[in-house]
Amino acid sequence: MCDKMQYRLSKNQKIDIAQNLIDILEKDSELTVETKSFIYNWIYSDASEKTKAFYDVWDIVLKNYLPKTKPILFRATYRLSKNGKIASFTGKLECARRFGNRKGYLIICDTNETLQFEDKIYQRGHYIHTFYPLVNVLIKAKESGGGGFSERLLEYINEDEYIMRIDMDNMYGLKWSKRI
Repeated sequence: MCDKMQYRLSKNQKIDIAQNLIDILEKDSELTVETKSFIYNWIYSDASEKTKAFYDVWDIVLKNYLPKTKPILFRATYRLSKNGKIASFTGKLECARRFGNRKGYLIICDTNETLQFEDKIYQRGHYIHTFYPLVNVLIKAKESGGGGFSERLLEYINEDEYIMRIDMDNMYGLKWSKRI
């Protein structure tokens, strides 16, 4: 018997969670129980446990959410992924260095460049280069008394996590070098 988590959602649940994630940042909506569970499971599952349900929700969010901030984002990886893969990024270079242990590659995305014309070229529902600041949801939850999250989960604010689609045509991939 497999002891790995099997996270599944119906089509309507995926749409509801995605819309709640968008509404939290656009309309100051409250987290629903399902969205809290989604965030908890996303954060605590490793790459092998991330099922299609997770990526389907993030796909809906990324196609429909246009962020207001435009930070530089980083991702440590052992190999450069194909374009279109949804992945976690961080807004802190130190976090990426720690995650990658100075091995493999560092992906850098200047979202100011990639989002410069997003709303002029694409319409909501068809955005391509957007990202979702998951850290902002955690900060909002913490400021409102925890939002039903444990203190341990709220510590993930320090990871400064963003969800974004990898697009190496609009990102920089650098190989970590050995210390000199």
